[in-house]
Amino acid sequence: MNEKKNIRLVIADDHAVFRAGLKLLLQSHVDLEVVGEVSDVGQLQAEVSKLRPDVLVLDLTMPGGSTLPVIDDLRQAIPETRILVLSMHDDLTLVRAALASGASGYVVKAAADTEVVAAIRAVATGKVFVDLDLDASQVGNLLTTEKDWSEKEKMGPLGSLSSREKEVFLSLAKGHTNQEIADDLDLSIKTVETYRGRIGVKLGLRTRAEFVRFAVELGLIGPGSY
Repeated sequence: MNEKKNIRLVIADDHAVFRAGLKLLLQSHVDLEVVGEVSDVGQLQAEVSKLRPDVLVLDLTMPGGSTLPVIDDLRQAIPETRILVLSMHDDLTLVRAALASGASGYVVKAAADTEVVAAIRAVATGKVFVDLDLDASQVGNLLTTEKDWSEKEKMGPLGSLSSREKEVFLSLAKGHTNQEIADDLDLSIKTVETYRGRIGVKLGLRTRAEFVRFAVELGLIGPGSY
């Protein structure tokens, strides 16, 4: 009978004390094995490419910037590695963005130890795992205000988009599906697809991950925009 294979893990977080505590927790489980640690964005892809873990436990903010734009690159380069975001940010917008970029799970650092372990085991088997506790006030704060949008768009090439295209762009970047956008904006799915195509041509974007990355770089979504 074949022996069950351990789940090989890399922890990416810039806080040494947190990494040490998490490593102790994870290695107390016989099926989990921490094979590497990363403390900044610059080391991330090289280390994960070298070690090729089953699961990368990834913080969203480390020296070198947000790791959100890197998720798609990691998934393209090492598709066998699943990514579990472990973040202090309890925010549905970031969950949507992380999953749209290619992460398989999202857990807040305040979650119980058992939730973290359960999340790792779930994403390692190809499942999606989200542990989040949002109250009504947090949900209400997810949308960028009109004032914030108009101020931030001056710093990027969004002036070529119409008001409706900007709404569709931001919804796509936040991970909403075409159907969700159609329902929210009272449009048909075909119309949403048309808007998406126009936006892609104007901004030079193709995939959903590119929409997310573009919005992050403009500061419209991500930890730096809160």
